[in-house]
Amino acid sequence: MVDYIRAEVYKVTHRKYLWGFLLIVGGLEALLVCMWAWMNGDMTNMSASTGFTMVLYLLTMGYYASAITTDMVFSDQYKFNTLKNEVAYGIPRARIYLGKLAVGCLVSLASCVVILLWYGILCRVLLPGDGAWLEALKCVGFALLAALPVWLGAQALFYMCFFLLKSSTAASLIAVGVVALMGQIIALLALVVSVPSPMAEELLLRLHDILLTTPLEGIMDRIGDWSVVGWAWAVGIGWFLATTAAGVLTFRKREIS
Repeated sequence: MVDYIRAEVYKVTHRKYLWGFLLIVGGLEALLVCMWAWMNGDMTNMSASTGFTMVLYLLTMGYYASAITTDMVFSDQYKFNTLKNEVAYGIPRARIYLGKLAVGCLVSLASCVVILLWYGILCRVLLPGDGAWLEALKCVGFALLAALPVWLGAQALFYMCFFLLKSSTAASLIAVGVVALMGQIIALLALVVSVPSPMAEELLLRLHDILLTTPLEGIMDRIGDWSVVGWAWAVGIGWFLATTAAGVLTFRKREIS
């Protein structure tokens, strides 16, 4: 497994995809912070700590970034028959699945560190200090503790879809749909059945509680509430284990042509 992971890491780090993604995101971060610095005093009043805590408004982007990091590692393997070649070579399917998932998680975590570190440096250097930098770090760090497990849960969901569907585009759209729309659909259904069937409403609300997106709802108003972190880890680990188990079991039985 270790050798397989090393090989996958080598492949993804030697593709332009990863570095292009980091370059584009880093450029957008620099543009945003430079714009704040340029308008400071006239149209905005953005300090280094305030600018850094703006990360809290972008936590949901981590769900959709999982589509990109999954595609970096999986890279249309059905289309180019590379997955078929790995299976034909005799590599166990569970190792293929779990190895690629592990590399996807590593790439996601490393990219997250690089993106946040670069953004923090930009805010610290280009925006005026206000003595609240440590407090900003604590707030963002707490939110990331809650976001990390549900992001990884989303990563596992994307891998399941990528392995089960031959089209990477279709896999991405289905997984994004589950993440982005499921909560709204369940909330709407709960509203519709609230009067005729309160028990059905309660069941739907409990179902809504275990969606990947729910732990981060209103996170800015719940900084310091450690029950949110525990809840997020329970939800994220649950999704990670469930989708990984379903993906591995289905992939083992799938005929690859």
